[in-house]
Amino acid sequence: MTTLTETVVDRTDVPFVKAKINYYQDPSENPDLNGLSTHEIRIQRRREDAPDVCPLEVDIKNLRGHEADFTLSENGFQVCLLDSALTVWDDEAALKRVYFPEITELLKRTLGAKHVIQYEHHVRRKTLAEALAQNSNDAVDISGPVRRLHIDETPVSARREFAYYVKDPELRSRPFGIYNVWKPLRTVRRDPLCLVDARTLAPGDFRVGRVTVPNVGEIENYSIRAPAESDRDRHRFYFVGGQTEKEALVFRIFDERHMAVEDKATKFGVAHTSFEDPATIDLPEARESIEVRSFCIF
Repeated sequence: MTTLTETVVDRTDVPFVKAKINYYQDPSENPDLNGLSTHEIRIQRRREDAPDVCPLEVDIKNLRGHEADFTLSENGFQVCLLDSALTVWDDEAALKRVYFPEITELLKRTLGAKHVIQYEHHVRRKTLAEALAQNSNDAVDISGPVRRLHIDETPVSARREFAYYVKDPELRSRPFGIYNVWKPLRTVRRDPLCLVDARTLAPGDFRVGRVTVPNVGEIENYSIRAPAESDRDRHRFYFVGGQTEKEALVFRIFDERHMAVEDKATKFGVAHTSFEDPATIDLPEARESIEVRSFCIF
């Protein structure tokens, strides 16, 4: 609900936004992380002025009005209706009792999965500046938007996490994928999420990094390098203008059914990041969102 202190800037129908995307670059000098806690290291890695950040201006197209043209099979992501019955998002028990079953039903219906197991989720309700200013604690991620282009897991780490969480031998023998369901808790006014069409990625774009996750510890993820100057416009970025709390972005992190397929549309996960829309950069209210990562077993 819009409060008296909020300013509404309607970006629902804007055809595209020209905005900065933070790619990865090899730093000339690595920062000294010795003596820092896991959370402090994460904060250092989330900073936009870090030496491994390469900001580039790109066109991010609004898929509003063309939602049906984007599918998991072709692009690696799609927009789905998710009108949750949950209204309180800081109650872990309620999330598992109400929201996780809704995610399960959505992924079974959308992907044809036989079993769905949620294993990680993040609720974000702060601006990036607020999140980076928080005192260090036991959290493994900041509570604000992530402004680095990335894919949450490499195939190696996807299989490692699957083996950690799924103990049933019969389920472990089946092909599986990892899919993210991301949705706002209220209409997005700033810091929207954008996704890269998986067909526009190439093997040379990926840089393996490390990140700490709950229970498993340190795993690998992918940062994304910018294409060469001659190929700079290859990546195709999309967002949902004015995305509402009833609209979920479902996107692929990994799917082992497609790893042997040469078709880039199905082989790669979907790179994603939040971005600053220049028209809404000064709005005071934080974006509020939840993302849930699930094993989809086929």
